[in-house]
Amino acid sequence: MLSRCESTAPQSACWARPAAHISGPGRLMPVAEPKFPQDDHAGRRSADRGATGWIARLPNLLTGFRVLVIPLMIGLLLWDGQASNQAAACLFIVAGITDVLDGLIARRYGSGTQLGIFFDLVGDKLVVAALVITMVELGWIPGWIAFGFIARELFVMGMRAYAGAQGVTVSAGQLGKMKMMWQYIGLTALIWDRVPLTWALVMFALVMTVASGLYYLVSVTRELRGRPAPDVPDPV
Repeated sequence: MLSRCESTAPQSACWARPAAHISGPGRLMPVAEPKFPQDDHAGRRSADRGATGWIARLPNLLTGFRVLVIPLMIGLLLWDGQASNQAAACLFIVAGITDVLDGLIARRYGSGTQLGIFFDLVGDKLVVAALVITMVELGWIPGWIAFGFIARELFVMGMRAYAGAQGVTVSAGQLGKMKMMWQYIGLTALIWDRVPLTWALVMFALVMTVASGLYYLVSVTRELRGRPAPDVPDPV
């Protein structure tokens, strides 16, 4: 014997409201609603959206931290004691860790902005420039080494601005990331102790710095040559 749903309603309605099941003569027994596993994706998505609100500001906060510790690192270096130098080296290591973290967070949550990227690039260069200038003042390194570090950064910033004006964006690539890593390794080692090994690390960091700058120049030049010349309006 068919239930009312089975005999009169369309099949979709039967799925929407289960019919009563006849058990025995003249008796109706309710059928339990089907249970399906709950979808928790909505909860996770809402949690992600809630986290993104404050995580979106975290990369810029980490970059701001790197900039704010520059005077403290310089002060510790100018104190020129073993304990103060090691404290400055630890701060420099923390600054390097925050440099990695802000990039990871920005990519993971899509919170990167053009202003944030510019702020991050400038912050990194300020940290390195402040350290090498202080090292020259203390007599730890010759001026030409500091010039090599700073000149490369200014050159790449100028090339990036020029390429951007032409509508070309070229990332630093893996060589640029390796350059930054070796800068942190070499300068940290030199702050900690000035021995022949640390000098070798600083020189290798300088070589990587110059090489990455030349690589960026070649990359930008190749991209610009591959683009059509911009339309120049006729003079009136």
